[in-house]
Amino acid sequence: MLLSKPVSERQHQATSRAPLGALFSLLALIVVPSSAAAQSASMTALPDPAKCVVVVDDAGNVGLKISDAQAAHETVVTALRKRLGTDAVVYEGLQKNAAKMKQMLGSSSETTLQDSQLAYFAAAAKAAPWRVRVRFGQKKGEHWITVSCRKAANKATVLTEEKRLTGKTFADARTALDAALPEFCPLLPAAVDAAPAPQLAPGEIPGLRKKVLKPWTPPPKRN
Repeated sequence: MLLSKPVSERQHQATSRAPLGALFSLLALIVVPSSAAAQSASMTALPDPAKCVVVVDDAGNVGLKISDAQAAHETVVTALRKRLGTDAVVYEGLQKNAAKMKQMLGSSSETTLQDSQLAYFAAAAKAAPWRVRVRFGQKKGEHWITVSCRKAANKATVLTEEKRLTGKTFADARTALDAALPEFCPLLPAAVDAAPAPQLAPGEIPGLRKKVLKPWTPPPKRN
């Protein structure tokens, strides 16, 4: 087994003084849901914010459970994008990460990328009619994950649906969450970027746009 090198006393003191929320925000700049991280990797790759349907709430202060927060939110973001379309789901944590990065860079640095990201996230949040929240924890040896949806205008006051998934381990609870997400919050609209299936003529092969050829038969024998 490989053992990590012990941190210095100075590093340990600096880490212990940092608020856990700030620590999570800094680490989330690197450890964010991979499917959502690709969305903000390039300024030119930002989608149309008007296509946003759901904003997944930021994980909040999760203490040292950063990996669990990442796994739970990535599961939800990935499943919702399969249902609604890639551009229809935005993770709020990325907006906070962009703001944190801009603050770290300072006024003397180039922040055009972060400004574009922040503008996109703000417009997407304004356009999205739905919000989804993910929470997790452990009680009496049982791990649980809750996922809830609500209308964006209702903030956190009126939930449309809430599911609580449990398991002996966090992985078990996450597996149960993944299985429940296809039917979660049925009021969510259908995919916004799914192309309609093409109408095929009789005998036509999908994707080839030509008719199926008859099987080859040898010519008749000459007398």
